[in-house]
Amino acid sequence: MYTRRFWVDTETTGLDSRKHFAFQISYLIEEDGAILQRRTLELRPDHHDKYEFSAGAEKVHGYSREKIISFPPESDVIAALASDLKLYGKERLTLTGYNVDFDVRFIKALFERNKSLGSFHNYFDYINCDVLQFVQACRIAGIISLPRIDLESVCRYLDIDTKEAHHSMTDILNTKAVFGKLAGMSFKPDHAFK
Repeated sequence: MYTRRFWVDTETTGLDSRKHFAFQISYLIEEDGAILQRRTLELRPDHHDKYEFSAGAEKVHGYSREKIISFPPESDVIAALASDLKLYGKERLTLTGYNVDFDVRFIKALFERNKSLGSFHNYFDYINCDVLQFVQACRIAGIISLPRIDLESVCRYLDIDTKEAHHSMTDILNTKAVFGKLAGMSFKPDHAFK
C-alpha cells in the first residue's frame, strides 16, 4: 500500500491561526520507513505587522518577537517547501504529528497567504494521522499509564530525550520516536488480523 507521511511540527506566535502565524516549520517526508526529505523553515509573513505575538507562546518556545521578525519573509523561503511538495507530493501526503490538527491550521494559513503554493489538498490527504490520539488510545487500552499525555511527558515516560523540546525538528523527531515505540508495544504478531 502506498503511503507517504509528512511528519510536521510548527512553532507559532500563538494559538489562533487567524491572528498568529507559524514561524518555524519542520517536516520529514517518509515512505516505508525511509526519510526522503528533512527540512526546517524559519520564516515570517511578508506583512508580519498584521499578526499578534502571544507572551504565553514566547514563554513556551523561547523565541522573542524581535528574533521572529528577523526571520526571512515567507515569499523568500517557501520555494523550498513548494519544491519538496512537487517532488514528493504527487500522491497525497498524510500529515502526521502530535495534535496535528493544530499544525494543519497554520499550514493551511500559510497556503492561504501564499497562493503560489497551489491548493493545500493537491498535496495533502483529507485524513491526518494524529499521534496524540494514538497515545490516548494506548492509555485507554492500558498499554501506558500516564496522568498527562503532552509530548514531553510521553517522551520522558518512554525514555526519549526532551533536551531541545519546542524546536519544531526536535518535536517532530520525538513524535516519530513515540509513534515507533508505542506501535512496537501495541502490535504483537499474535494479534495480527487473519
